[in-house]
Amino acid sequence: MNLRIRFLSHVVFAALLGLGCAAHATPLHVPSNWVLGIQNGLVQENAVAAGNTSQALADFIGNVTGHRVIWEDHFTAQSARSAPQGQGYDFAFVKPPNLTALLLSKGWRLVAVAQSPVEFGTDLIAQPCPDKPGQVLLGGPTLALLGLQQNIPQTCVPPSAVWSSPAAFILAPAKGSLVDEVAQKMWRQHAAVIPGHYVYAKYQNAVTGFMQTTHVAVIGAVTPILSRAWKAHGGVVLAHQPMPFWALLAAPKVPSASVVNVRTALLGAESESVDKALHISGWEAGSPKPYVAFMQWLREKS
Repeated sequence: MNLRIRFLSHVVFAALLGLGCAAHATPLHVPSNWVLGIQNGLVQENAVAAGNTSQALADFIGNVTGHRVIWEDHFTAQSARSAPQGQGYDFAFVKPPNLTALLLSKGWRLVAVAQSPVEFGTDLIAQPCPDKPGQVLLGGPTLALLGLQQNIPQTCVPPSAVWSSPAAFILAPAKGSLVDEVAQKMWRQHAAVIPGHYVYAKYQNAVTGFMQTTHVAVIGAVTPILSRAWKAHGGVVLAHQPMPFWALLAAPKVPSASVVNVRTALLGAESESVDKALHISGWEAGSPKPYVAFMQWLREKS
C-alpha cells in the first residue's frame, strides 16, 4: 500500500509542476499465475501429505520459471479441455501412464519422468496357501465377505493353475480404471475368459487392506507401490505388467525455454526436496515412446 501511495504522490507532484510523468506511469511486469494439475491415481493418500507434496512441486516450478504456480488436484484430460480460452493448466504431474499418453497426443510436452523406487506397473496378488508353500489359496467361505454367495470350496493351486481355476475371483479398484483394464488384459494373456465374478473397491489401498484384514481368498489388482508391501508380509505376486512411471508435462502454451529450465532443474541437485516429498530417487528426461508403446499393448486384442 505504501508503494502505491508513494507512486501516486510522485505522479500528482509532477502534474502540479507541469512535468511529463510517462516514466513513472509504466508499471513493472508481473508474471501471471500458472496452474499445475495433479493426478495421483487411485491410491488413497494422507490429504495433508499429498497437499504438501503438491505445494512443494508447485513452488519448485514457480522458483524456476518466475511465475506464481498454484496447484489443483483431480486433474483429468476433460478438465484440461474444458478450461476457458487463455486459462487452464500450464503443467501437470500425472501418475497414470494412460493419461500421460493422452496428453502427449494432444500436444503436451514431456518435461521429465520420475525414477521409480520399484519397477512400476500392475500386479496381480494372491493369498498364500497356509499348508502348501508356493501355492495360492482360492475360494472358500471368505468370499461371502464380498457378497459372493457361491458355494465354492476352498482350494490351494499352483500359480500356473490360477488362471483356469473356477475358484478365482478378482478384486480391483474402480471399474474401468487403468489398473482394472490392465488386470483384465493380463488375465486374457493366460486364459480365454475373465473370471465370472469381479468385485471393485474404490482405491488400491482398499484392495490390499481388505485382503490383509479379512484374508479373503481372491486375486487382487494393484500397483507395485502396494504389492511390494504385500509380498514383504508373505503375500504372493502372481504376475507383473510393467508400465511407464509418473511424469511431469507442460501444456502447449508454455514457452519452450520454461520447459527446458524446469527439466534442467529437476535433473539437477536442486530437486532434492521435491524428490524427498515424492519418495523418488530423482528424475530423467524420459521419452514419449514408452507411453505410446504401453497404450498400443493395452489396446491390442489378446
